Amino acid sequence: MMRNIRLAGIALALMAIVALMALAPLVGAAPHTAESKNVSVKDFEFAPKELTVNVGDTVVWKNDGPARSHTVTANDGSFDSGKLDVGQQFSFTFTKAGTFSYACKFHDVMQATITVQDTSAPAAPAAAPAPQASGSVDASDQAISNNSITVANVNAGQDGWIVAHLDEGGKPGKVLGQTAVKKGDNKNVVIALSESVPVGGKLWPMLHIDAGTIGTYEFPGPDSPVKDAAGAIVMKQITVTAAGTTPAALPRTGGANDTNLGLLLGALALLMVGAALVLRLRRA
Repeated sequence: MMRNIRLAGIALALMAIVALMALAPLVGAAPHTAESKNVSVKDFEFAPKELTVNVGDTVVWKNDGPARSHTVTANDGSFDSGKLDVGQQFSFTFTKAGTFSYACKFHDVMQATITVQDTSAPAAPAAAPAPQASGSVDASDQAISNNSITVANVNAGQDGWIVAHLDEGGKPGKVLGQTAVKKGDNKNVVIALSESVPVGGKLWPMLHIDAGTIGTYEFPGPDSPVKDAAGAIVMKQITVTAAGTTPAALPRTGGANDTNLGLLLGALALLMVGAALVLRLRRA
């Protein structure tokens, strides 16, 4: 009898151990506590440019100045802060996993990414980065003509846009105009400007892809700036020069000066003829 009781006790103990081992992973998987992460918007950058959060976390962007307004606008339209003046902030809570790229509507050069992880799901393998279109921009300092500038050559890896930005603090700022370009070389591309730029002002022709609604410039959105192999945006800074002036007149090669010289030579000739006549008369 006692033997049977001991065997039953051992069996119950083994069952308890198995049950505890099965419950252990569930005990360790505590629910995620939502957190708040901060991004500083200052001058022409988001800091940090790349941030990883979990589903349920909130990201707070604050314009730390020093003197410009910006926006925090998702390329897929999932969030948009509207205009943020210095000192203002915007927050957004991410409710689904994914990668969300965003930018400033006023300054194309300001771009960043939020990666949202789902802690309740197994981690998925990282997706390979999408191939980036290549290209180059060739432009030189020039005068504004018909309220437009001309970009000597745009080499685009795919159909896109050449966009003229006003220089703000040494970096691309407000968009003043854009012109569609085709894949390959595009010679003497004219960009009409929406406002005048004074002599000495600077502009940034910048290359973008055309990836959304074809023929419609969409940025922030799918028509993102093109980057080279080093990750730098394909663009060129140029300076607005004064309109061309008429070259100074060259010294005249004819006219009054030649007339005066002719009169002088004629007078000398007459004087020599007169002297010759006087000598002949004396000899006679």
